[in-house]
Amino acid sequence: MDDHPGPVLEDGVLRLRPLTLLEVAAWHAGEDEEVRKWFQFPRPSSRQDVTLAIKAWKRSWSEGGPVRHFGVWVIEQDTLVGGIEVRDRGEGAAYLSYMIFADHRRHGHATRAVRLAVDYARKALPVERVVIITDMTNLASRGVAEGAGFELDGPADPREHVEIGEMIRYIRS
Repeated sequence: MDDHPGPVLEDGVLRLRPLTLLEVAAWHAGEDEEVRKWFQFPRPSSRQDVTLAIKAWKRSWSEGGPVRHFGVWVIEQDTLVGGIEVRDRGEGAAYLSYMIFADHRRHGHATRAVRLAVDYARKALPVERVVIITDMTNLASRGVAEGAGFELDGPADPREHVEIGEMIRYIRS
């Protein structure tokens, strides 16, 4: 068994837990054009890319690094439907990024996962605020942030992201 190195978070509908190498195929199958567009991936990920990412996420968990990445499962079907990352950027702020696989979008999973991740960040990390940076034109991501109680703070500072485009910052204190 490939044990996961971190906590399990649940709200009765979703379960968040770190991914294991047993989930490489499921994670790889979830990537689509929408994910590549918003995360600005230069090409489709390979299974090796996914394996390396999961290993890096596991290492960050086990070494107490700044990245806490969770897979998102629907409890009832025990189905991996996406992921969410909590990144402790220091200075009292944790940054969230999230994705839901195509077949599972528009069911409220991202908003629920964000709420669970905010609760985790507040309890487990020394943070005063949680931040979401998203492309101004990504209406779905903006809806998730607003649905999870974040407030639009304005344009994102270029130091807060690597993506190209007009990025905006949402904050939840």
